[in-house]
Amino acid sequence: MKHLILLVGIAVAIWGCNQTPTTKTENTNAAPAKPTVNRAEEEKALREADIAWSAAAEKKDLDSLVSFVTDDSIQLPPNAPTARGKDAVKKEWSSILGLKDVAVKWEPSMVQVADSGELGYTSGTYTLVFTDPKGGEIEDKGKYLEVWKKVDAKWKCHLDMYSSDIAAK
Repeated sequence: MKHLILLVGIAVAIWGCNQTPTTKTENTNAAPAKPTVNRAEEEKALREADIAWSAAAEKKDLDSLVSFVTDDSIQLPPNAPTARGKDAVKKEWSSILGLKDVAVKWEPSMVQVADSGELGYTSGTYTLVFTDPKGGEIEDKGKYLEVWKKVDAKWKCHLDMYSSDIAAK
């Protein structure tokens, strides 16, 4: 009897090993496939978008500047309230560009894109120079951090924060 049970057990094991494995469509517990994103290409595109955005600021092209932000963008300027939404961000940029003899520029030093290719960030340094109401030149320099989203296959800045390296007087 023991031999019969052993033979039945071996037969079941062999039968189980010879079964065709389930296909991916039959396996409901399979993890979804990750999208294939070329992060190097996306990071290059994001860096180029940030540089182009800075170039629009250098040219004082307000409409072009605003074209680089999402409709629900948020700007966190130093010593000022948060600007929420494209119109508020446009107003903030308008006041910056309205400064006398203004020159603004930034450059990304770090760029990274998420594995999904949907989000990324840039970080770097900026300079801002303008003439104050008394005729003196004001020069500011600092750092920034931007969070970008992919919108209609283009990188758009969703969150922009910058702060001065110069101590307040």
